[in-house]
Amino acid sequence: KDLPGVPDAVPVAESPGTTLAFRLPVAAHRAWALLASLVLCVFWNGIVSIFVILAIGRHVEGNHDWKATAFVVPFALVGVGMIYFFFRQLVVATVIGPTIVEVSDHPLLPGRTYDLFLSQAGRLTMKSLEVLLVCEEEATYRQGTNARTESQRVFQRRLFRQEDFEVPADAPFHARCALAVPAGAMHSFKSAHNAINWKIIVKGEAAGWPHYERSFPLIIHPVSSHGTGGP
Repeated sequence: KDLPGVPDAVPVAESPGTTLAFRLPVAAHRAWALLASLVLCVFWNGIVSIFVILAIGRHVEGNHDWKATAFVVPFALVGVGMIYFFFRQLVVATVIGPTIVEVSDHPLLPGRTYDLFLSQAGRLTMKSLEVLLVCEEEATYRQGTNARTESQRVFQRRLFRQEDFEVPADAPFHARCALAVPAGAMHSFKSAHNAINWKIIVKGEAAGWPHYERSFPLIIHPVSSHGTGGP
């Protein structure tokens, strides 16, 4: 009520950390994206498989319809690509260990510096692991009868990066760094058609596994909401 248009920070406030005060939640859209890719993969390949079976059946009967076969092949290749993409996302979601991000305070304020804690589990040989502070501007508009949402990254700052190290199975990798919010930064905002989304993004590259990226939303309040003193 005091900050109209600013998203609620209660979900994070009710999630205490083990090293720092608050643990940031992982963006929920990753699970939905995995489910959506599974549904699309099954739907597409289910339909294409019917045409593939018919084409093979004609060849077995001696009716070599090469035009029909050539028509089916591109759709079958797209289906194979969908299967690869789904299993790639499944590997990232299940095989690579959990990533934990904690912050010393929440919500955050522009011009202040906070502590950030990172934990990466899993038996991994890491080529690189980095933490980014990111701000994205989102706009939703109507195009005919459809609603379209476009997002643009307007700010990015690297907070941490480490290369060429091992993460043993019984001891997660831990790191701490400073999280400095730019002075004068636009606070988090959400309306029916526009949004300003701040987040921590953890990007990892592990030997033998696909690159992965995990997003942790956070809330930034306007300084005026907390006066001139500390948060």
